[in-house]
Amino acid sequence: MDGKVDRRTFLTGVGAVATTAVAGCSSGGSDGTDTEADPDSGSDGSSDGTDGEDTDTSTGDAEGGELQMMQGPINTLDPIGIQGQRDAWTTHSLHEQLFEFEDGTLPATGSLATDYTVSDDYLTYTFTLKEGVTFHDGSEMTADDVVYSWRRLAESENNRNSENFVVGNIMNIAHEETEEGAVVPDSMELEAVDDYTLEMTLAAPFHETIGHLTNLILSVIPEGVVGDIEGYEGEYDYDEWVSSEATGTGPFHLESWSQGDSVTVSRFDEYHGSVANLDGVRWQIVEDPNARYTRAVNEQNADIFQIPRSQFNPDQLSIEEELDGGRTSGTYGPVNGTTLNYGDTSLPRTQYLIFHTLNVEKPVRQAMAYAVNQQVVTEDATKGLGEPAYFLTPPTAFPDGPDNYTEVAQSEYPYGYNSSMVGEARSVMEEAGYGPDNMYETSIMYPSDLQASQWESVASYLRDLVQSVHIDLSLESAPSSTLTNRAIDGNFDIFGTYNALNWMEADSTLQYAYPNPYTWTRWGQGEGEMSETAQSAVDAWGTYQENRVPTDEAQQARNEAYLTIEQANWADVTELPLWHPTDQVYWYDWVDNYEVNGPMNRPSLSEVTLGDRS
Repeated sequence: MDGKVDRRTFLTGVGAVATTAVAGCSSGGSDGTDTEADPDSGSDGSSDGTDGEDTDTSTGDAEGGELQMMQGPINTLDPIGIQGQRDAWTTHSLHEQLFEFEDGTLPATGSLATDYTVSDDYLTYTFTLKEGVTFHDGSEMTADDVVYSWRRLAESENNRNSENFVVGNIMNIAHEETEEGAVVPDSMELEAVDDYTLEMTLAAPFHETIGHLTNLILSVIPEGVVGDIEGYEGEYDYDEWVSSEATGTGPFHLESWSQGDSVTVSRFDEYHGSVANLDGVRWQIVEDPNARYTRAVNEQNADIFQIPRSQFNPDQLSIEEELDGGRTSGTYGPVNGTTLNYGDTSLPRTQYLIFHTLNVEKPVRQAMAYAVNQQVVTEDATKGLGEPAYFLTPPTAFPDGPDNYTEVAQSEYPYGYNSSMVGEARSVMEEAGYGPDNMYETSIMYPSDLQASQWESVASYLRDLVQSVHIDLSLESAPSSTLTNRAIDGNFDIFGTYNALNWMEADSTLQYAYPNPYTWTRWGQGEGEMSETAQSAVDAWGTYQENRVPTDEAQQARNEAYLTIEQANWADVTELPLWHPTDQVYWYDWVDNYEVNGPMNRPSLSEVTLGDRS
């Protein structure tokens, strides 16, 4: 690719500009999985699944029919408020963006956009919108609706602090700011040139603009439907709109949302694409994943569902086919006498430890890296449904692809690839003055709500392991929100958490992984001069900033910068990668035309048909 970007059409699909040609996922509204957003939810109890209303709405062998599903509590149906994955499947049924990852895999293709051009300076994007797209309220979508929708993301108090998606340090639409740093209303350089032409100008080039625009948080809703930004009074009160209308362009429209009970959507017969086969979909809200499992395997309220890690038995899994985009399919069971259909996909996410580098000495961080065997962690935490992690960047977005990830990790990872180097760990600690009678005391904190059972297993493994290398590790758990506030304040030693990619390149994760004033690791913030290793990461990020255009030459420079940051992190052990998770989905034989998607978004339910549940 040379220095110019002219015209992209969508006759066969367009790639996210200059992205690594591998599969991945968009996570900030991320269409990952409720199991990964709330796997086990800290509840390994013996719920009998009888809490709450038990509604059996079986349709038998009916035309259309209502698909039954379950999930944890939903936060919002407003696209700009999506955070995490719990809201993603329902939102994906109601709302659409200019671009999408069809089947959840690369490349990005046009959804509400049919074409786009980019200026020679890579700043101005001109999008041609699809004509004849109807909102659920009967109005036609135009460029003014896109401007309004993206303005809400930047300006609305309902955006749950997600304005960085459009006015952040990555994709930054040119705009004005107040003295307090807020976006001046209607100052973003977005223009509806005509009904079907939208022009957007960035403050700086961004190589992954098209892939970024696939995110559900950038969905389009009708102009002025709610009055939460300057210049609009709103057709509905916000609470009424989000709970009973949630107007979008998706294949289903909202029937009802009863918080804590259920969400119901119905087929949208005026949909601009292939009209859904189903009459509708109902998600029963069940907070406890073990209760969801019990109901699902008793064929209550669940045609497609997930199994908590605490209930998963790897001996019952049979993988029968490798699909593209890092997916597999097969069967699982028998469960209650029934063999289930199974599908999984690798998630572009990394579970890792963050070290507060001013609180935890470097020899201690190195000793923990030497002692840990990522393969053992993966098998322990996920029961084998994951991959060991040696980089902060998941394989799907690693420079030059997953094969290069494995090759570099095997040849260069300094702390033992698929092994535990306890002797080296003990030597590092003893050289630092620690021993059996002089243990180093520190603590690890991990969430008590999200992914709790996995983190509890990992933390217990680490505590027992590092005892033998002169580290006395205590365990602390608390709700994720509490831990996040503590991390921001610097009130921690070691923090077990995860990062998910918002677009398919390493900068999505590494933007947080070099020494800067905002990093939770406080890397490079101690007294005295910054270490040579830390400075190399800072310089590499500078190289990245100078090469944000979508050209092959700039891509190569970015790839080299990414590897430098990863290797600098290896040397100083500011963050310790542990595992990359996978997403698993199960469904009964009466669900036809369903196939697990790639990791970039939840699959459309439009093609699903229902057979006889009896």
